Amino acid sequence: MPVNHLPNILIVDDTSENIEFLEAIIGKLHVNIIRAFSGTEALGKTKQIKLALAIIDVMMPGMNGYELSKKLNLERPGEKVPVIFLTANQFDELEIGKGYGSGAVDYLIKPVNGHILKNKIEVFLDLFNQNNTISKNAVQLKRSADKMSRMIEALNKSVEKEKNAIEQLQQLTKYTEKARENERASISRELHDDLGQALTAVKIDLGIIRKNISDQAVVSQINKVNALVSETIKTVQRITSNLRPDIIYDLGLETALEWYTKEYAERYGIEVLIEMDSDLSFSSEDSLTLFRIMQESLTNIARHSKASRVNIRLHKTVDCINFTISDNGIGITDSRKNANNSFGIMSMKERAASLQAAFDVYSLNGGGTIVKLIIPLINQ
Repeated sequence: MPVNHLPNILIVDDTSENIEFLEAIIGKLHVNIIRAFSGTEALGKTKQIKLALAIIDVMMPGMNGYELSKKLNLERPGEKVPVIFLTANQFDELEIGKGYGSGAVDYLIKPVNGHILKNKIEVFLDLFNQNNTISKNAVQLKRSADKMSRMIEALNKSVEKEKNAIEQLQQLTKYTEKARENERASISRELHDDLGQALTAVKIDLGIIRKNISDQAVVSQINKVNALVSETIKTVQRITSNLRPDIIYDLGLETALEWYTKEYAERYGIEVLIEMDSDLSFSSEDSLTLFRIMQESLTNIARHSKASRVNIRLHKTVDCINFTISDNGIGITDSRKNANNSFGIMSMKERAASLQAAFDVYSLNGGGTIVKLIIPLINQ
């Protein structure tokens, strides 16, 4: 593997003998080692570089290890660098709290046991590589979605020129949406089968290692890593569920809406209320379409609205079904609604068309935005 594609590990120690010892251990792994003898040198060498792990001596002249760890993470918002601190002294709970507060995931006392350090590094490298896989899949999905949205936008322009082409456009939209859902399902399966199994294997291996170790300090550290793996497994499960919400097919639209909005409320701190007539029934395909419209709308609310509450209402009238998603945020302007890059609104509009539904997005005078679908009962 080319050096510039290898995971980067930062080593910081003011003693060259210590750095050489660590390099001798880490050099057997497929990584790129960045060495530094001070915090200032470390910050300079790692600027705009993604780090898989940092191994930092606590006591250094000038900038100590805790200060360096904080600055490394301040330079990388949203991308926390795991740090293993090295110390030659015993430490109390106050020191441990200070370390974890600055970004530590582990402590090792000098002289370092090379075998233990190598095992710990391998675990963090596995997690780093797995997170990279998730990120790459997410980027691939976004590129595909953006490409499809641009295709839909281009097709909308052709419809304005050729009105006896509307039916063909609707068929193509359904095909495009089906292709998108198939791609989501494919990526979801890959994440579940490949990454999910890899994480489960790591968890099992950690359990085996823990059974064969009597040192309670090492067992404690393995338990921490095991908890981190468990959280990563939950993240993978959440991503796969969002990509392919099988709950719609198993339990129906109402249960799927309740499941998604509960997680959404917990993640973004936005209250979501759902009102749905009990006698409504939709096919699995139409349920998925309504779910995707709700999902896109809530994503836009989280990104742009600054709202604290969302109301989702699905109810039947004499001749139609009304589906509305409203928030109490800052509202949407006409220029934003009609912008050429408003792919989220375009996507909702196309999905609504597949239901033969009238679609609108507008703001109230008092603020807030409403996404509204009017679905003819003849379509049900």
